[in-house]
Amino acid sequence: ECRIAHPVVKCTYCRTEYQQESKTNTMCPERVDGKLLCWLCTLSYKRVLQKTKEQRKHLSGSSRAGHQEKEQYSRLSGGGHYNSFSPDLALDSPGTDHFVIIAQLKEEVATLKKMLHQKDQMILEKEKKITELKADFQYQESQMRAKMNQMEKTHKEVTEQLQAKNRELLKQAAALSKSKKSEKSGAITSP
Repeated sequence: ECRIAHPVVKCTYCRTEYQQESKTNTMCPERVDGKLLCWLCTLSYKRVLQKTKEQRKHLSGSSRAGHQEKEQYSRLSGGGHYNSFSPDLALDSPGTDHFVIIAQLKEEVATLKKMLHQKDQMILEKEKKITELKADFQYQESQMRAKMNQMEKTHKEVTEQLQAKNRELLKQAAALSKSKKSEKSGAITSP
């Protein structure tokens, strides 16, 4: 029934996922003050509450104890964010502290892996864009070179045509000047 009702749940503080492993080992989500806690965080939470009650008994008249209790309670029941659970909440529990810290580090590693994956995706997208821009640049460059080569070829042809026409006109001018000279020389000799 536990697996069906709660296949996988996350602890409010350490953010570890857990569920019932076997019929004898019940790791069902236990609600403490309306929060889902794994068994490690539940033990730490109860230990802190017990320690707070003991401190209240010892310092019953002091306003300082009431203030500390309120601070601890507000830290415990504050937000559901995993950073709100700090190592000082699990007093006198080095074994559970290590588990909680490991769970927090695992969550941080998972978050960093997710960020790394997102950065990798961004880099891949930017590399793809750069490749597209390079391909577009090379295409435009090849089109420009082809256009320049075509213009150079056309210019060369026009220049050759103009030079040929110029040579033809020079020949005609030379022929005309020869014919004029021969007419002048013929006119001088005939009188």
